[in-house]
Amino acid sequence: MKILLLCLALVLACDAQLPLPNVLTQVSGPWKTWYISSSNPDKIAENGTFRIYMRGINVDIPRLKIYFNFYAKVDGECVENTVGASIGRDNLINADYNGSNYFRIIDMTPNALIGYDVNVDSKGKITKLASLMGRGAHVNEEDIAKFKKLSSEKDIPEENIIYVGDTDNCPNHE
Repeated sequence: MKILLLCLALVLACDAQLPLPNVLTQVSGPWKTWYISSSNPDKIAENGTFRIYMRGINVDIPRLKIYFNFYAKVDGECVENTVGASIGRDNLINADYNGSNYFRIIDMTPNALIGYDVNVDSKGKITKLASLMGRGAHVNEEDIAKFKKLSSEKDIPEENIIYVGDTDNCPNHE
């Protein structure tokens, strides 16, 4: 029994020291939103709080923090936002932005990032959101297909998928 307890203690101690998966170390840098989807289409409509135009992500691994820099439009005007979040167990990202958000990176390649977010607003309403961001002028069809598959798996109707690349007229900071 003592051996089992010792082994358990060692496993827990080692688990606490494991580095973040390589994917989070590669997230920092410029990003642009290409597609978004939502179980609540009002949140991603024109001037919706989650119709965001990502500009960059910065991961602070020692502090288990991640910072999202993006624009959202308010009455048609681009308003810059920086939202800090904490990286929790299993790389679940917790952020306060129009309620509580539980974000997870689902898939990442050098030029594409697919994410899934569950938003709980101040009234307790749950909204599921997905996003496809890219690092470049275009995203490939394979990444678009993965994004659409994720949206479908999360019960987000296909008509709630929006291409936002053509409505992004906010500053680039490049």
